[in-house]
Amino acid sequence: MANTSGNESVPEEIDPENYSNWFALYHLCKTIGDKKSIHMSSTEFGRLLNVSQQTASRRFQTLEEMGWIQRKLMGNDHIVRITKQGADIMLLMYKSLKKILENILIVGVVTEGMGEGAFYVSIKGYYEQFKEKLGFPPYKGTLNLKLSDLNYALLRENLKTRIPIIIEGFTGGEKDMQSAARSYGAVRCYDCYLSRLDDASKKKKAAILDIERTHHKKNIVEILAKPYLRNYFNLKDGDRLRIELSTS
Repeated sequence: MANTSGNESVPEEIDPENYSNWFALYHLCKTIGDKKSIHMSSTEFGRLLNVSQQTASRRFQTLEEMGWIQRKLMGNDHIVRITKQGADIMLLMYKSLKKILENILIVGVVTEGMGEGAFYVSIKGYYEQFKEKLGFPPYKGTLNLKLSDLNYALLRENLKTRIPIIIEGFTGGEKDMQSAARSYGAVRCYDCYLSRLDDASKKKKAAILDIERTHHKKNIVEILAKPYLRNYFNLKDGDRLRIELSTS
């Protein structure tokens, strides 16, 4: 058996020569899931990697020699377990991919709104909190940006790692037909900066409004800022803006 003590240091980056091993480790981890180990023959491993049985057998041996897995032969099967060093490599992969994804431009296309943002921003219970918590008195309306499926997924994934600014819900304001006080839900906000895609030199601080109850269509993001953004950036429907999430 090869040395699988896991004492070798984990590199800062994945060596291109190890991409095939990286790929194999990824698929093993994905298959093992939350189990401690898995029974797998080299033929099954080959099907998983879309390679021959002989190549898969060599891959098993290489991963073991590198200390990324431990294995024990039982007949034609291997009992495979991911080592701590293998788990550290997976963490390195995650951090590298996360950095790449965070650097991909998130771009939204200016689109006509429904007036919904203007209505809610104008409500005193929201407006006063926006001024206090966002650090600026917002224009009483929002800019609507439509994102592609990929950009929207990237944005949602990025927001998961950030602490939102919470605009508290409240009861009051306009009354309905039965004269009962209306309830307004909490709103999550995220600091960001906007710039035209064709001119990144001019940036403006803004906030993404993450509203749970909205009538907007799929992939529409509402942006709140101090100036009227259409005038500030000289925008028309179809123009594209870059969204940069604040690092603070």
